[in-house]
Amino acid sequence: MKLSLSAAAAPGIELDALDAACRARGLDGIEIVVASEGDAGTLAARVRAAGVRVVALRAERLDDAAAGSLAHLSGELGVPASAPLDEVTRGSLPKLARVFADAGGTLLAAFGTDLERVIAATAALERAGDPPSVGLAWDLRPGSEDLSSSGAVLLAARRHLRLVRLYGGGPEQHQQDGRGIGPLLVDLAISGYRGPIVLTPSAPAELPRWRDWLASRRSTGCGSAHPSGEHEVDVRDVEPKDRLGTILGAFRALPLGATLRITLDHDPSCMYYALEESEPAGTFSFRKIGDGPEVWGAEVTKRAPGAAAS
Repeated sequence: MKLSLSAAAAPGIELDALDAACRARGLDGIEIVVASEGDAGTLAARVRAAGVRVVALRAERLDDAAAGSLAHLSGELGVPASAPLDEVTRGSLPKLARVFADAGGTLLAAFGTDLERVIAATAALERAGDPPSVGLAWDLRPGSEDLSSSGAVLLAARRHLRLVRLYGGGPEQHQQDGRGIGPLLVDLAISGYRGPIVLTPSAPAELPRWRDWLASRRSTGCGSAHPSGEHEVDVRDVEPKDRLGTILGAFRALPLGATLRITLDHDPSCMYYALEESEPAGTFSFRKIGDGPEVWGAEVTKRAPGAAAS
């Protein structure tokens, strides 16, 4: 799993500037929002000219004209395009599958945390013959959804799940404390999910905070860690249900300034969210040090509250 950012967090910012801000934040790419059919016609050239890392596309509407241009853009850039589930199911799913397949693109129907709707969506895909050009995206809204059924939703969707869009995170992360997002991301990693997690604002009113967050290069959890005394924990042989507790226990036992080196058999990005949810703000910095496919790693340095990360 790789953390990325939706361009919805920074409307009006040029793609190259947004990509630079994402790199400074340790984010792995951009989701481009396609507002209209005309946008899709020019975006591929802009992306190539800017040399930015695009991980996904997003369209809120999907009429016939928009579907065709979005499919071609998805195929040209080699990234999936998501649209709300209602927009996808309003038309003919087999027809959409053909449009995207012919263009070499991928369409993802984006669902909320609603088990009945997810089951219905997977059933629709199966009735259509499980076309490889269509899958699912999870529009995850911890601030407004009950995540108590998230484990069942993940189980129902995981065979088709190719994208997770997290409404919140970033500067809104601490507003989501205690809502279950950390354990859910651990479950995602353990389930074998390897797609991107795209951070996006939970509401337009949050945009000023996201703009300030992107403009600042000061670490808020993900950043550079320079070890000052190093400790290690390898959880590859630890039962999945016990891994989070093992890592948190090792981190809490660290002296200030010490670094914990973690070895895992899945992407460690979810551990960042678990630490954000469980630890006081500003008390750690986090850095990935490996990217699989067999072994991943991370370094977590313990800091005093308010201490600047180097």
